[in-house]
Amino acid sequence: MDITTHGSFANNSNVTGDLPPDYSLDQIGYVFIPLLLVLGVGGNILIIKVMISTSFKTLAVSKMFIAMSISDIVVNLLFPFNKSFVHKMIGIDIRALSSGGCKLFFWTYRFAKTTSSWLVVLITMERFVAVWLPMKAKFINTERHVYIVMALLYAMLAIFFGYWCSWADQIIDKSCVFNSRPLDSVRLSGIFLLCGLILYSFAPSIFVIIFNGLIVYKLIIMRKRTRPKVSTTSSLSPIQRQSRNTSNSHSTLNSRTTVMLLSAAISFVVLVTPNAVANIVSFAKKEAIFETTDPVMVSLRETVQILEQLNHCINFILYTMYNKRFRDGVIMIFKRKHED
Repeated sequence: MDITTHGSFANNSNVTGDLPPDYSLDQIGYVFIPLLLVLGVGGNILIIKVMISTSFKTLAVSKMFIAMSISDIVVNLLFPFNKSFVHKMIGIDIRALSSGGCKLFFWTYRFAKTTSSWLVVLITMERFVAVWLPMKAKFINTERHVYIVMALLYAMLAIFFGYWCSWADQIIDKSCVFNSRPLDSVRLSGIFLLCGLILYSFAPSIFVIIFNGLIVYKLIIMRKRTRPKVSTTSSLSPIQRQSRNTSNSHSTLNSRTTVMLLSAAISFVVLVTPNAVANIVSFAKKEAIFETTDPVMVSLRETVQILEQLNHCINFILYTMYNKRFRDGVIMIFKRKHED
């Protein structure tokens, strides 16, 4: 089966036909999909609430966290409708109610996923500037610059996916099929598939790896430079000691924040890349991975989808684990609710 006939970059099970009886993968979906939905939507709502709180709302980067959480919420809400067992449960592919609805669904889904990926890159860049250019960070990492960059990003992705979805999505056998084109447009479909994967996974992953590597390198250098000075603190005046303690405190906070964002970036690369690689493998085999009934490809499809969806759910856990300030913000939210 040609991959461009029924699409590959859909991250979905485009055909609602039953898999062979020996597959129990739907049973796994019954458990994991609701759990990921609750974790993803609930966790990202809490991130938004923390970011609009007094202690975070003045930070320019908080706007990117809010935007990323909104994208992740959209992905989590739409993801179940891509699963064949959901189609079987409700008796219809809701995405295929109309041609326009099919195109709108996949435009929204791809747009949300890809904006989430690039917001990880922008947050990494903000941390890179804070670590490498601390004296200029307050002039570079401003709300105005954040809004400008986000507006440009959103506009470019909206146009790209809008054009792609306008001709690529079709309803076939009462199922909404992504990147489905006649055989005379095989090359065009393949080009857009590759560009979509680059935009969604490969390019963001490369940026995240490079800039996080530079951040870690800089932090190691900074730690080595400050270490010899610790033994001389006994000879410092009280004012100098206070200044040194304040500097160390800022350094510690900077390191903890970087560790939090670094963990989120690593999880992004680890959880998202397998899905993109799986699409490349299926493209090379000229087989639509999200339609195949081959046991190996079906198992691969279900595994990478769960990993990818986890990427849109895990940020709340990582922020809570590695950032005390964020943790305190979450605690305050629940305290207020308890008091009310």
